[in-house]
Amino acid sequence: MVPSSSLFGSSGIRGLVNEFITGPLAIRIGLAVAQLYREKHSKPSIIVGHDHRTTGPMLTSALISGLLTGGSQVVKAGMAPTPAIAYAGGKRGTVAAVIVTASHNPPEYNGFKFHNPDGAGFSTNQQERIEHLIDSSEPVAWEDFGSTTGFEPIPMYMEALESACTVTKQHRVVLDAALGAGGLVTPLVLDNLGAKVTAIGVPPNGREYAQNIPHSKIQSAAAAEWQHFVNLDKLSALVQTKKAEVGFAHDGDADRLLAVDDKGRILAGDTLLALVADYYLATRGGKVIATTVSSSSVVDIVARKHGASVVRCRVGDVFVSNLVKEHNAVLGAEPSGPFIFPEVHYCPDGPLAACKVLELLDWAKRPLSALVDELPEMHLLRASVKCSNDVKPVVMKAVANTLEDLSDVEEVSKLDGVRASFSDNSWILIRPSGTEPVIRITVEAQSASRAKDLLNRGKNAISLVLKQIS
Repeated sequence: MVPSSSLFGSSGIRGLVNEFITGPLAIRIGLAVAQLYREKHSKPSIIVGHDHRTTGPMLTSALISGLLTGGSQVVKAGMAPTPAIAYAGGKRGTVAAVIVTASHNPPEYNGFKFHNPDGAGFSTNQQERIEHLIDSSEPVAWEDFGSTTGFEPIPMYMEALESACTVTKQHRVVLDAALGAGGLVTPLVLDNLGAKVTAIGVPPNGREYAQNIPHSKIQSAAAAEWQHFVNLDKLSALVQTKKAEVGFAHDGDADRLLAVDDKGRILAGDTLLALVADYYLATRGGKVIATTVSSSSVVDIVARKHGASVVRCRVGDVFVSNLVKEHNAVLGAEPSGPFIFPEVHYCPDGPLAACKVLELLDWAKRPLSALVDELPEMHLLRASVKCSNDVKPVVMKAVANTLEDLSDVEEVSKLDGVRASFSDNSWILIRPSGTEPVIRITVEAQSASRAKDLLNRGKNAISLVLKQIS
């Protein structure tokens, strides 16, 4: 699976192992990154780590070979969550962090994420430079090859999380680490903050990851992206059985967080974003929340309550990080679960987000379910339609024309995919995934029937085009 126009998707480089993501590609990426930084540093130091996937060690070794051959000094971080590696790299003075991970994708995928010392993902300009160098970079002379050192990033990272969070009560928590790298951090951090933690999906296990998970019976806007690696029904049931105040789940590299309230309801990322935004705006001030075009208007309603505003960008944590910096936002997040807390760093951080939710519960002095019920009611649905990467441009062009021709459309935005807004305050967003061979649909309306109708219209529009070109 080779992307049609770019190595990079909305969050790094990723694809099927041994089809697109290969050892030789990893070596070339390492060479390109090394040359990029040799332009300003004679011996650039780069931290490298990986998540729990079985293909991680092979790809990490190949990546390091490319970096060393290109003259970089390599700090080997081993297996750790993406935010832990990115944070430690910045504190250790490395010029960049490269993490071998495919984040939330199924286990047959892998890839590479790239972070600057402040935790933010590589900018568009940095990505374009790597793509330019990937076929032209050459090894340095043998005497200029780099060398490696080892470093364990987790203790430093855990100390930072515990210093950044103040939790005064003992909260009952259920955590599903999805057999991923988050299991190395989050149970320990929550325990150190006084929580009583029931943890499943630990320790990391790349061979059993995302295997034989039943399709969730729970209807939630979060289900579409999470249910292929987290057993949402089991998590929901365990929260209720244990009488927990909150349930958490991570994706493979723990840069995302999913939450379950005390009634066992799987919360859409937009819902959790609205609650954390309310807490941050009430306690820390600030006037801006940064998010993407796919997030719910509930976030805007919460922000207006505090005299603040919401700014939006394309889907992808790189764009959210840049938006947080540009507008000095107090918080950045995507509905899919990445949260960016700029007071710590600009890397999406699932373990940190879990700690902040406990802070939120301390502050609110009410159950999470009560906070959810107090939010304005909007009906938001998400779905995905399988679509190979090579035909995505054709499909999106046809779908955009279809939406623009609808008589009840008030406004059409093409900032990311195509988003059509209607006169009844409902909207539909159709955009090609930057990480998987699917086209994603997000809809929101004031009634459940209207939201379902819009979702079906989106699915039908995509299916019709796919049938025509097949």
